[in-house]
Amino acid sequence: MRRKPLVAAMLALLAVALVLGGNSLLEAGWGPALRSVADRVLPNPEVTMWAPAPVPGSHTSSYADATGAGTNYVYLVDAADADGNVRELQLIFFGRESDGRGWLEIEACGGSGVRYRAHDRTDVPPKALDALG
Repeated sequence: MRRKPLVAAMLALLAVALVLGGNSLLEAGWGPALRSVADRVLPNPEVTMWAPAPVPGSHTSSYADATGAGTNYVYLVDAADADGNVRELQLIFFGRESDGRGWLEIEACGGSGVRYRAHDRTDVPPKALDALG
């Protein structure tokens, strides 16, 4: 019974923190990370989507990882679900660029890919292939 007010208060605090600290984080190149966190925190359903692996060098931005030892690469890709519904997703490749080979099965939440794994084209649902051309 007391969980709902607690969850609402936590979400309100998170929103305030994102607004107050958002500008400085955006200026430091952390916009994609903020988008990813927001997509995971908000009550978005998780959907399986498919996309060709991004072409190497086609990342939209990059930023140093939290340890400062490597670079994370951000890609925007068109992805389709098994019914052929298409939307743009943000994918973050941690510590490396995409190799551009094969297809990705993506667990998407909102506009972000939460997890992804490589597959062959033969594994992609036909309607997703048709939708992505």
